[in-house]
Formats: sequence, C-alpha cells, structure tokens
Amino acid sequence: MIFGKPLPLHFLLGSILVLSGTAHADDKVTDAKPNHATLEQNNSEAIFQLGKACANGTGMKQDDAKAFEYYLKSAELGNLKAQHNLGVLYAKGTGVKQDEKEALKWFRKAAEQGAMLSQHIYGCMLAEGKGTERNAVEAAVWLRKAGEQGFAEAQFRLGLLYYLGENGVTQDLPEALKWLEKAVAQNHVSAANNLGLMYEGGAAVKQSGSEAFRLFQIAARGGNLKGQSNVGRCYSLGLGVEKDPVQAYRWLKRASNKGEVTATNLLADFQQGLSKKQIAEGERLVAEDEKLP
Repeated sequence: MIFGKPLPLHFLLGSILVLSGTAHADDKVTDAKPNHATLEQNNSEAIFQLGKACANGTGMKQDDAKAFEYYLKSAELGNLKAQHNLGVLYAKGTGVKQDEKEALKWFRKAAEQGAMLSQHIYGCMLAEGKGTERNAVEAAVWLRKAGEQGFAEAQFRLGLLYYLGENGVTQDLPEALKWLEKAVAQNHVSAANNLGLMYEGGAAVKQSGSEAFRLFQIAARGGNLKGQSNVGRCYSLGLGVEKDPVQAYRWLKRASNKGEVTATNLLADFQQGLSKKQIAEGERLVAEDEKLP
C-alpha cells in the first residue's frame, strides 16, 4: 500500500504568509501612512492595516521589522488577523527572531477567535511538536475545528490521524473515512489517494477495487505521485481495472521520474516482464504526458 502524507508545515506557513499579506473581505480601506492618532486611538484594524502595508511595501518602504511592530500592537489589542500574521512571522523568523513557542502562542489566540487557518496551523504544530511537546490528541481537536469550517487540508490531516491511530489518538476508521471523504469532495488529491487505499483494503467500507482505482485516478491526474504509483500498480495487477502492462509502465514511470521511490522499485521488477515494444509504447505515452500543461 502506498500511503500519502500531509503537506509539510513549512510549506503551509509559506502559503499562508502570502495569503495573510493580501486584503481580506472585511478589511477596511485605510490610508497606509503611520500617524500618531491611529496608534493612540488603539484602533486594532487600522494598526493591522499599517502592518500589512509595511509587509507589502504598499504606500511606504517595505519593512518586515516595522510590520512586526504594528502586528504586535494590533494583536495585543485582540485583532485575530494580526495575531495570525504575528504567528507566521515568529514561525518564519521574518522581522523578528524565529521563535516557535511565540508562534504557537499567537496562533492559539487567533484560533480561539475562530480563525480557520490559525486553527489548522496550531493543530499541525501540536501534532508535530513544534514549540511544544507533541500532542496528537489536542491536535485532533483543533484540526476538527478547522475541518468543520471546510479547510480541506485539515480534513485530510484529521482523517490521517484517525486512520493511523498514533500518538494517543485512538484509531477510528469510520471517522477517518468521514474526514477523507470531506477532503476528497474538495478535490484534495492526497485524500483521494488515501481514501482509495481504504476502499482497496475494505477499511470501514465495503471493499471495492473499482472504487479504489477511480480514487487513485483522481489523485494521479491531480499530480499526486503516490496516486500515480497506485494507478500503475492497479494496471499491473488488474485491480479494479483490466490489466494493461503499457498503462502500468506509463504511470509507474511518471511517478518514478519525479522521485517516487515505491514506483521506482515496482517498475524495476515489473518492466523485466515487458517486451521492448511495450516499453517503447509506455515511454511514448510518458513523453506525451510531460508535454501537458
């Protein structure tokens, strides 16, 4: 079985740092020039906007250290967006010395106010032991909160926690199934791959090779390397689909070319039984796939 993993935390932080620097639907239009009145009036939203302007270099010189100062002031006044961004800056070491404990603290504050992304990152940090001791049980609580708000990556991570049942979290396959299905409904390709494995093994669901193959295809076509490897494996075994050595070679080679170790190992054994013609046709298909956008 070829199981997928969630996105690394550093990748999520990088993505969210970009999102946090853009306008929110409820952001007020404000003059991005610092003034004493704004600061003295303790207007958390206006101060947050100043921090964002400094971070982006909008209407003023880009200055991460100054952005940190404004975000800190706004966060201390209770602004959840500033609290979230402050967590990102501490986690990344941007404008301030990197400090995972401080990052965890500010993500927690924003999470308690219902910020979905903060709930997700806080849960991930707890699960990975970033800034604190690993606590998968508490992580599941916060991932659930983010998942209930519709965040697909949180739904996937929660499903994975329940599937594996590690680090104090009791294995619960029906719960794993529920959360993976929610993530797949939002086109989460890693969730599709892992849900396919549950159908392949009949875990909390009636065993179905055809449904497993369908889900592996969703993952594979979405660029998931584990999914591509599993599609190749299905074609090689006739699992949920008619055996097709050329298609098996195609999908295993695609994943192998991108460094998927399991696919490389499967391909090494599988291609020994193929003819030169079959390998050539498989290579032609791989070359065509690589031309696709």
